[in-house]
Order: sequence, then C-alpha cells, then structure tokens
Amino acid sequence: MTQLPVTILGFGMMGRARAVAYENITRYFKDSPYQPTLCQAFVLPNEADAAAKVGWVPETDMRKAIFNEQTDYIDICLPNAMHYAAVLSAIEAGKHVFCEKPLAVSIQEGREMVAAAKARPELLNSVHFTYRRVPANIYARKLVADNRFGKLLESHSYYNQHWGGPGVGFGWRFDRAAGGGTVGDLGSHAIDMLYFVTGKRPERLCALQYAHVKERSGRKIEVDDASYVMFYLPDGAIGTLSCTRNAHGSENSQGYELYFEHGAIRWRYDDLDYLEIYDANDPQRGWTRVLCSAAGYAYDNQAEAPLVGYRDLLLFGCYENMRAIAKMEPIAPIATFQDAYEVDRTIEAIRLSAENQTWINLDEIPQ
Repeated sequence: MTQLPVTILGFGMMGRARAVAYENITRYFKDSPYQPTLCQAFVLPNEADAAAKVGWVPETDMRKAIFNEQTDYIDICLPNAMHYAAVLSAIEAGKHVFCEKPLAVSIQEGREMVAAAKARPELLNSVHFTYRRVPANIYARKLVADNRFGKLLESHSYYNQHWGGPGVGFGWRFDRAAGGGTVGDLGSHAIDMLYFVTGKRPERLCALQYAHVKERSGRKIEVDDASYVMFYLPDGAIGTLSCTRNAHGSENSQGYELYFEHGAIRWRYDDLDYLEIYDANDPQRGWTRVLCSAAGYAYDNQAEAPLVGYRDLLLFGCYENMRAIAKMEPIAPIATFQDAYEVDRTIEAIRLSAENQTWINLDEIPQ
C-alpha cells in the first residue's frame, strides 16, 4: 500500500477531526489504495504547542507548509476567506487538494480556483460536502436515478442551528467577506444535496435574508442570520430552502422532503441513518423507514456497527478522495471544484435577490 503524506491547514475542530479520519482509513477499508500519513500542519503561533502535543508537526507559515516537498496532499480546514490563497498555492505546488466548503466567498475567486484545477487534471480537486457520504442520501440518489417515483414536483430543504442569537459575540462567521452568511455556511450543504440527490439545480430564485442581531461586540453586522429562498427547478419543479442560526433547540438540524408524481422521500440529519419513503401506489403502507447504513447501500466495508455518525462521514469522505486519486470508481461521487462553484453561483444569486428584492435568473451569474 502506497503512503500518502498529508498536510492539514488549520487546527480547529475540523482539522483535528480529519486528522483522526486519515489515521483510520486503512483500519476500516482494506482496499484503500493509499495509507494517508500526517506529515505537517499549518497552525497559528498560539496553537503550535497544542498541535505538537497531539502529534502534529506544526508550521506557522502557510506557504511553507503547502510547499513542503515531503507532502503530496493538502487538506484545507481554514475560515472561508482563506480558501482562495490556500487552494491556488496548493495547486501551484502540485499537490492534491481537499477544501472545506464553500469553495470561495466570491464567484470571481471561485472561477479562478476552478480554472487552476482544470489546468492540473492529474491533481485531486475535492470539496468537503460531507452529507454526500450519508448512506441514506446515496440511496435517495439511487431511487431518483432509477425513476422510482417519476417526475420531481417539489423540493423543500432546511438547515437550522441555534448558536447565533442575541448575546453571541462577533466571530468570522458574522463577517460577510469572511463567512458568507447563513447560505454560504449552512445552505451550501442543502444546495449541494439537492443536486447530489436529484441532479437538479435552481434556475430562477427569489430570496429574503435578514439579520435579527444588528451589532455584536461593538461591531455593526451586515451579514444575515436567517435566509429563506423560493426557486424554480428544471422540468417544471419548484422548491424552497430555509436556514437560520436562531433555531433554539436545533444543534445541527437539517434535511429535505422531495415530492414526486408517485411518491415521496425525506431525510433529516437528526435521524441520519434512515431514509423515509412513501409509495403513492401503496398508500396503506404509509411512510417506511429504511435503515440504510445496515442495508449495504454504501460503505459496507465499515465496522460491523450498523449505525453511522458524523466522524464516520469524515472517514468516508477522506476514503473517497483516496479512491479518486487512484482513479477508482467512486462509491458516491465527490464534489469537485466545479460542483462547488455551481453552489457558489446559487449563493451569489441568493445574495443579489435579497439585496435587490427581485427574482434572479441563474443565467445572469457567470458560469
């Protein structure tokens, strides 16, 4: 098995969690073409001692960490506004790149990142839309691809958290340039999941965005903490998306409901191992809960425990990247930079719609 030296950028929760995922890939998946090994990590100066204590080799200069000749793969777990410089540097250095979502905080940056990746097709370009790794969502994708219930009529998605209400101080997620608001931070997952499951993206939309809290830590807030979107999809379907940081009692509540000509499917993260299915041709059965992680719909090389959790999803995502580098057939497709840029285009359309209080055609956003 080939060793793959990995450099992680960022010592936050995601960086530390992904380090654990890489360590466990070959313990779970014996067919992994690579054994990732943590080579080095970019951390802030005040994090260096803590990083060293957990076995990292810390580097406080980001470009030095990226251009380290001993590493072949860069995992970017940095605040959104830092993705652009890190991605372009990693591609310049000839490294495989795995980047947190959203890809960029502006569509101009996103286009440059996509172009850089296309110029180096031998390198991995992958974006961490982790809910593509949920077996229930992979099964939902299969049901749609098999045309199980006919034409899609409506899609309704939500992503709610509770941590951003009054009394919470300023942080980078409340900076428009750095964080991108609720749609960039939360709704990007729902936008990608719509495409992953149904193969459809919004064509025309109208959005409302609102900041309930106008000031944090003495700073004026210009980014929303709640968003609501209505949109048209191809082939006559319609949909909605809502996301907020003000949902008391919601730690990480998200999900979707899809209504078709002859049935419906729904999924929610709070019950992530199950996909709920309604067959309109057999209405007496009602809604059926299918335990997807135990039924072999995806990642059945995992440990014997039938249920999966968030750490498993990180593991599955890193494993898919190993397969992609080796040109192996994916269990479920990764999100490429191009996929992530399409999400960014939708985010930009939502921003413009909310600012101008009008409908926006996605064709108006550069491809």
